[in-house]
Amino acid sequence: MEDNKIIILMDHTIHHNEHHAEDFVSIAKDLRDAGANEAAELAESAANDINEAVKKLVEARDLYKKQL
Repeated sequence: MEDNKIIILMDHTIHHNEHHAEDFVSIAKDLRDAGANEAAELAESAANDINEAVKKLVEARDLYKKQL
């Protein structure tokens, strides 16, 4: 795969997963509002997991760009 395509794919995936994390936070809020606190905590944890994965992918992208 061409270098530019790899970076474009990584940028797209980063952005896409940031939106998933936002969705999970919204779901967690809805769960809390419904009184499902334990389920809300799991949804928040999932959002945090995605955010950590996004950070790693950003680091990978930036490292890859430096190597070009």
